[in-house]
Amino acid sequence: MRVAKFIALSLICISLTACVSSLIFGNQAQSKLMWALLKPLVGFDPNEVNLFETPMIKNRMTKLLGNKYEPTMKLLRTAQEIQKEGALFYVSSRYAPPKFQEITDKAAMVWNADTNQMAVLLIKDGTPEIISEQMDKTKQTITPVLPVELQTAYNKAVEKNKELEKIKNHVENLSDTLVEETNQITTELLEEATKEDKNE
Repeated sequence: MRVAKFIALSLICISLTACVSSLIFGNQAQSKLMWALLKPLVGFDPNEVNLFETPMIKNRMTKLLGNKYEPTMKLLRTAQEIQKEGALFYVSSRYAPPKFQEITDKAAMVWNADTNQMAVLLIKDGTPEIISEQMDKTKQTITPVLPVELQTAYNKAVEKNKELEKIKNHVENLSDTLVEETNQITTELLEEATKEDKNE
């Protein structure tokens, strides 16, 4: 309990320092403060240390996600551990897959220590999306790097989406063909009925 209180107090101090430093020194100071915040928390439950309520995280997430913030956070709050892979610090949701849905809804927050870029992976109702920050002074788009676990989940969702799109297109084509054939048969039957009426 004491450790959790100490960590929470430390987070508040770091967050306040982050707000002031980012105003004074900019992106580089913010990157160092993010590192100082996340590095000692690897392995901790993000909910126990109030990671998502830390202003440094919350402000960036709300700005990045806009109206997708609440649905994303609902998923993210199921996360159990702050993880690290190389320069990537990330938190990934742990939702059980719904019974009739092949792809699990998933959300993940990723911060890249090398670029100070924050990105969010969101898979909602089988549709994958990566939302990422772009540094203001950068002219080129920075493609976010994902940890292996998240890249695999994203690729799987993309592939499944392609399959579903193919099936949907196939069904639409069959439906169009069926309508055309039905119209043709109806026209032929009407023509035959008209001929018989004339013959009588």
